[in-house]
Parts: sequence; structure tokens; C-alpha cells
Amino acid sequence: ARWQHPEKGFLLPGSFIPLMERENMIDRMDFYILEKACAFLEDLRKQGVYDFPISCNFSRKSFAAPDFVDRCAQVINRYTFIRDRLIFELTESTQARDMEQIRQNVRRVKQLGVQVVLDDFGVGFTSFYDLQEYPVDGVKLDKELVDHINTSKGRTIVGAMVKIGHELGLTTLAEGVENDEQLKILQELNCDAIQGFRFYHPIPSWEAEKKILERMH
Repeated sequence: ARWQHPEKGFLLPGSFIPLMERENMIDRMDFYILEKACAFLEDLRKQGVYDFPISCNFSRKSFAAPDFVDRCAQVINRYTFIRDRLIFELTESTQARDMEQIRQNVRRVKQLGVQVVLDDFGVGFTSFYDLQEYPVDGVKLDKELVDHINTSKGRTIVGAMVKIGHELGLTTLAEGVENDEQLKILQELNCDAIQGFRFYHPIPSWEAEKKILERMH
């Protein structure tokens, strides 16, 4: 998500997501992006691309809403695509407190066929405790961990997280990878998936679709 503000210019998520959470508006953006993601996957399917995954971030405040799964189903069912290509990322939030509701919603949303992963894993409020509480499919290691992976301690910590993930049957994804050294270390640690500026910068959906089709065909 990016915001081209008429006065402040180009804004990154960190400058407006917290405000949207405080003003109880975050669910509007969460479901807007879900709609766009489903449409994107359907467009790819129509052009013969079936195995490209895409993630949607949901704040825990959105995830904790009693009608969360019903709203998701209403959006998802309007589109045709392979359901497990859609991944829900459960982000950290200081405002969500109803852990039982979140747990129920994770189970129910997985029944729709989508995958659920813990975002920002290893820093902030996201912890190993969440692995016991929520039946997720994977974890997304925070960029802060990747930034220190070239140190002895940093490599050991990330390696331990990847190992734990594999032992729990979870997919481990590292975000924020910016150079070949980080990539090489993560590959040596058998990290399942890797993303970051090392591969591509954020681009509009139409441009992303064009490049995906060029590579797939």
C-alpha cells in the first residue's frame, strides 16, 4: 500500500497505517486490498498462470472482528482462482486483544482454502507464543532479523527460526533481502522463500502482471 498524498507527497505504509488503526479505518484498507488481490489472481488464471502466490496483510484488529471470515468469503467467492495461492499475513497490533476470536477466525479462514502466516515474526509483539495460539501455515521473518544475518549471532538466530519452522511443518519466508550476501546465507540455511529489493521494488499491479506473464510464457 502506498499513498500519493496531495500535500505530503508519496507516503509509505508506516506513515499512515498506525493512524488508520487508531481511527478504526484499517479494515477498509484491508478489504480493499483483498479485493484487488483476488482480482489479480483471477486475471493471472485467465491468462494461464496458476501457481503465482500473492499475500494480503491484515491487522490483528481486522482479524479479531466476529464478521471477519464472512466478509472475506464474500470477497473471495466473487473470483475464480486456486485458493491456496492467496496468503493472509497476520500482522502485529497493539490494539487486538481477543485472542480466542482470532484463533477461531484463523481456523475458519483456512477452511476457505487460503493460507495464513505470521508477519513480522521475531520482533515486536509477534512471538513464539503465537505459534502455539494460532494454527498458521508459516512465518515471515522480519527485516530487522535479515539486516543482521551477516553477523554470527544474527545467522544463528535466523537459522534457529528456520529450523523450528521446519520442525513444526511451517513455511519460513524472509523479507527485506537487499543483497547477494543475505540471499546466499538464507539459501544455506534452507529458508523456504525469500523476498526483498534484491529481486524487485514495489510496482503497480498492472506492471507486475505484465512482468509475470513475460516470465511465465
